[in-house]
Amino acid sequence: MDTDNDLLAYLGMNDYEDLFRDIPNNIRSDIKSIGGGRSEMDVMFESERIGSKNAINMKIFLGLGAYERFIPSSIPNIIMRNEFITSYTPYQAEISQGMLHSLFEYQSIISDLSKMDVTNSSMYDGPTGLGEAVRMAHRINGKKTVLIPENIRLSHRQVIKTYITGLDILLKPYPVNEDGTINLDKLIQLIDEDTSAIITYNPSNYGTIDPGVANIKEIKKAAIHIAYYDPVSLAIIKSPGDYDADIAVGEGQQLGISLSYGGPYLGIFSFKEKYVRKSPGRLIGETVDTKGKRAFVMTLQTREQHIRRDKAMSNICTNQALLAIASSAYLSILGKKGLRWVASRSMENVSKTFKKMEKVSYVKVHKWKNPFFTDFIVDAGVKSDTLMANLEKAGFLGGLKANSFLFTMPDKLKNDVFFAATEMRNDSEIDQLITAMEAI
Repeated sequence: MDTDNDLLAYLGMNDYEDLFRDIPNNIRSDIKSIGGGRSEMDVMFESERIGSKNAINMKIFLGLGAYERFIPSSIPNIIMRNEFITSYTPYQAEISQGMLHSLFEYQSIISDLSKMDVTNSSMYDGPTGLGEAVRMAHRINGKKTVLIPENIRLSHRQVIKTYITGLDILLKPYPVNEDGTINLDKLIQLIDEDTSAIITYNPSNYGTIDPGVANIKEIKKAAIHIAYYDPVSLAIIKSPGDYDADIAVGEGQQLGISLSYGGPYLGIFSFKEKYVRKSPGRLIGETVDTKGKRAFVMTLQTREQHIRRDKAMSNICTNQALLAIASSAYLSILGKKGLRWVASRSMENVSKTFKKMEKVSYVKVHKWKNPFFTDFIVDAGVKSDTLMANLEKAGFLGGLKANSFLFTMPDKLKNDVFFAATEMRNDSEIDQLITAMEAI
């Protein structure tokens, strides 16, 4: 076979188009040629030209699971070390003690933070962790109804639905209060002998801190309580272990991981020890070697590549080990006081921003009892549909329409938009945001 035509004939194809016939036309590029090769210098200049279009100086007043937080310079230096950056899944314990030890420390730190018995060595991100938690609950009790808040994030619901495809599991929304917190009275009425799990959020999906999560243990009956939490918030509010959650899931992006256009992020996954045999992912354990010295190994790795598919707990492949190490480095460098400062300053900035928005003529703020943590919503009235685009022109990222992000929103909140404020914002930037909103 010396020619392209010979190769195509061997494959049973007439031309190059046949190679790509399985790609739908509506997603195929209409570019006919990308030109010839170019020098490294030309490619660098072209990349810089394209990159200059990015809005790198935007002031970010938006969060919803991905937050701009300060990352100490030591963290990139740590994870870029050769012994970390080149490590694949550490199958060979005898040559991977550094990586295994680091992941063991990550598990220990997250278990301390969440006050849960066991933490695995990471999942892909928060939403996929939720999907795995629902499957784990189903494995534990065999029941099929999973109660989710009616204002659940749309993306979370979609990921969960993907994860339960083919299983006899039903997602059933439960009502929330005006401020997004759990409506316990109505939730109780939905819990029955067929309830597999109850998913709660703290902070809630409106950003409010929800004291109702502490009452789930009294009403859940035989259901599994899956608590989705903000890891930074645990510096100042109760941890999932404090209110006896069975499974605790979080998004670890805030812990020393850059925004990176949406990923890769880190799924935090913890649970009660009695459910360890039903858990997904990998667990790093401590043991001793043949000489009696402390050593670390992958204690549990019940994935389908290693055991019979029908016995596997998940099909997770190379996971977020490098990002888990970044998060444990972040928490170690900040310590308890540092994390508490980050959480407190975020709440202070949210409070300042929220109060100053009262001055904007078309904005109505909610006078709810429970405080916001990092995310919050306000009623932007007639400006709600165009607010985000107009703020973007002024150099701010914020004002996302809430009903485009959450599964359901009541009519009285149809004009609500999301903002957030982390420790990265300052008084001057908050004032500039308000000025920009007043000018719209």
